[in-house]
Amino acid sequence: MNELLSFLNSHVSVRQFTDQPIDEDQERLIVTTAQRSPTSSNLQAYTIIGIRNQETKDRLAELCGRQGHIAHSGLFLLFCADLYRLSRLNAEKGYPFTGEYTEPFIVATVDTALAAGRALMAAQAMGLGGVMVGAIRNHPDDVAELLNLPPYTCPIMGMSLGYPATVPKVKPRLPMEAIYCREQYDSGPFAQAIADYDKIIDRLGHLKGREVNAGSYPDFAGDYSWSEHSARRMADLSPTALRPHMKSFLEKQKLKLK
Repeated sequence: MNELLSFLNSHVSVRQFTDQPIDEDQERLIVTTAQRSPTSSNLQAYTIIGIRNQETKDRLAELCGRQGHIAHSGLFLLFCADLYRLSRLNAEKGYPFTGEYTEPFIVATVDTALAAGRALMAAQAMGLGGVMVGAIRNHPDDVAELLNLPPYTCPIMGMSLGYPATVPKVKPRLPMEAIYCREQYDSGPFAQAIADYDKIIDRLGHLKGREVNAGSYPDFAGDYSWSEHSARRMADLSPTALRPHMKSFLEKQKLKLK
């Protein structure tokens, strides 16, 4: 049990890979392990697309803001919320279909995220490394066209996988008091927990050279802390940060979220 907990708490994001290939047995085991993740009502409302073709990976890297680890990955996985498969079942049986409502899309998104997390853990258990790629939503129309995504599907995240060329240090998370409440929501401990975390992140230097939108804050003279970094991210009005195109994309995919 202690060995398992140690493994689960050793997660790091890996973005640099060697040229050692990932074989098809490993690929299959990653996917079948992902399938054992929890799923609402056993709907399994997701699809995973495995991509090895170099031209396709190069194009996805470009669409994701030229993230080189995608192009250099041994295997790139795309995780899609998928209500299309269920829509076909309903059509075959002559039943109405509720896939345009918000709740089914939330169900599919949660199913997808749970499967992706389990897939990454499976890969890490084999000695592989990887990183989640939210930028797959930067240009969802192009991704959908490139990978032939049908209606009622949406790319939620990508995942670059490979054998690590370098392994970064484990990054500390917020103190438990910042994210865990007993019996009811309690924001009382937040301020101290975040202040303590700011000091930890500053001491470790995780944010050096990563200042968000520095030009928009010319008079800032304080410590560039995790709280400052996070607040600027949540204030960022750029299309890359907010992805306002996602609403129209979801509507195009018949996910109108009634």
